[in-house]
Amino acid sequence: MSVCALIAAAGSGRRMRMKENKTYLLLRGKPVLIRTLSAFEACEAVDDVIVIANPRQIDLTWTLIRAWGGFSKVREVVPGGATRQESVFRGLRSLGPKCEIVVIHDSARPLVRASTIEATIKAAREYGAAIVSVPMRDTIKTVEDGYIGRTLDRDTIRAARTPQAFRREIIEAAYVSAAQDGFTATDDSMVVERKGVKVKVLEDELDNIKITYREDLVIADSYLAIDELKVQNGILCSGGAEHQRVRVGIGFDVHRLVPGRRLILGGVDIPFELGLLGHSDADVVLHAIADAILGACALGDIGAMFPSDDPSYEGISSGIILSCVRERAESQGYAVGNVDITVLAERPRISEFAQEMRTNIGGILGIAESCVGIKATTMEGLGFIGAGEGIACFASCSLVSRPLTRDEGGIASDSWTSHE
Repeated sequence: MSVCALIAAAGSGRRMRMKENKTYLLLRGKPVLIRTLSAFEACEAVDDVIVIANPRQIDLTWTLIRAWGGFSKVREVVPGGATRQESVFRGLRSLGPKCEIVVIHDSARPLVRASTIEATIKAAREYGAAIVSVPMRDTIKTVEDGYIGRTLDRDTIRAARTPQAFRREIIEAAYVSAAQDGFTATDDSMVVERKGVKVKVLEDELDNIKITYREDLVIADSYLAIDELKVQNGILCSGGAEHQRVRVGIGFDVHRLVPGRRLILGGVDIPFELGLLGHSDADVVLHAIADAILGACALGDIGAMFPSDDPSYEGISSGIILSCVRERAESQGYAVGNVDITVLAERPRISEFAQEMRTNIGGILGIAESCVGIKATTMEGLGFIGAGEGIACFASCSLVSRPLTRDEGGIASDSWTSHE
């Protein structure tokens, strides 16, 4: 049976009080959507992936996917609707003829494991419909006019999550019926329940949380930090640091200062009358770090990964570039140990922005701020940098060998009525 995954990624992030799509936010150096897609790419049971995106962000979504290596299973990015239910319905109408099992997942659940996806698909094959859920930890009460109505039996209540998987004929018929009847559900299983279909309930991992509020990013970050500690302890327990492979790389970048451009260094928007000219945002600091990492892995340079003649990369954030480079290094079995940066600029003075730059760089690379060194120097009026015509940066880095992470197969409900 061919299996297609629908990734619901058209939400607005309204409950996070933000304008941009929350699935594009970085979580320990990697966009939320990319972490989600990585799990489905790693799941052998999934054949195709369709991403359902905001109609105004189709091109941006494709650019992000390409920037992170493409994901061979992503077949299409389709425009979503005004609600999550309408978006999923549009995704169902985009299924290929060979698809027999549909697994639906919220892109805002980036910590889902490939094993969880596979278990849900297996249950859908056997039972027709299946979801993952977690037990309620708190006592649950109904409230009427500000007073307790009644106390529910906690042992019979579960919090529904995604992934949710269904035989194609079941989920398609249920969604068509819901659309005809004007029925609104709060999750996909509710759409099929009303048609009399029994839904198998599976146990979910507690860390498969949904990024709904800003605080959830902190919680997700903590789960990933625990995974990284397990990885580090695994390295030490399996032979000690002296048996690790270590590589060193050096990177350099330079850009001309021109009027009419923002000046961005180390991911920080620095107030200045001139900005750096380039195809991307021309952040020489992040570019130099990226080239140092690629050099350490013998993977060429960022010009090969992000060609300056490719219009899809015009204006791309260098934070995305560096995140992608980090991913490439990790795919080769390496993690960044530390970076050391020297900025060459006559002006502006960057000392007051250095700490924020360290924080940004550490977050993108997944390392502590204490592992990010930043220095700046002038050219004493010599050359084009001394004349204030440009800014350059040298960077060096160390890489250490590492085992696979959760995204690579190792360690690894609230209302859905409207996009939030």
